[in-house]
Amino acid sequence: MPAGPADPRRIQLRPARIEDAAGLHRYWPLPASQRYIDRTVSTLEDTRSHLAQHLQQRQSLLHVIECEGLVVGDIGGTFRSPHVLGGSTDLRDFSLGYSIDPEHWGRGIATAAIGRFTAMLHEELGVRRIVAMVFSENTASLRALGRNGYRLEGTERAAVIGRDGRWLDDCTLAHLPEDGPGTI
Repeated sequence: MPAGPADPRRIQLRPARIEDAAGLHRYWPLPASQRYIDRTVSTLEDTRSHLAQHLQQRQSLLHVIECEGLVVGDIGGTFRSPHVLGGSTDLRDFSLGYSIDPEHWGRGIATAAIGRFTAMLHEELGVRRIVAMVFSENTASLRALGRNGYRLEGTERAAVIGRDGRWLDDCTLAHLPEDGPGTI
């Protein structure tokens, strides 16, 4: 594991491209990486296929997270329309997801990436509400979101069966443009 926290100035986000498959494949198939994510990849071709599908979806947005020139994570999700009673709207919401190479956990990379991606979604892309679903036992992810002003809206108890057969509680957190930094 790399020593110490990453310098936030050295963390970069950029749009993912199919050539990133090898970098993502370094950590996507790892059991620790797949623990809280529904995608399952085992081969480089699986990774390439999953990445290609994501890149082709019009409502999808995926960036890679680089630290000191190395792909160490990914962040993205899906645009969706908010629920509207009796009409339509041009407003957009976003469902957020991310993963970090376990070799780089605990360095503040997720916190920095979430902050930058959140700002981009609100300020550059006009997203109204960003929602992240996180399992309650994934406390590091809950902290990273909380440090960026995401607020816990609720928890669905025993909502998902984990890869190990245990029932997991699923937390919903959201960020609106007016939400500042805070903690959960």
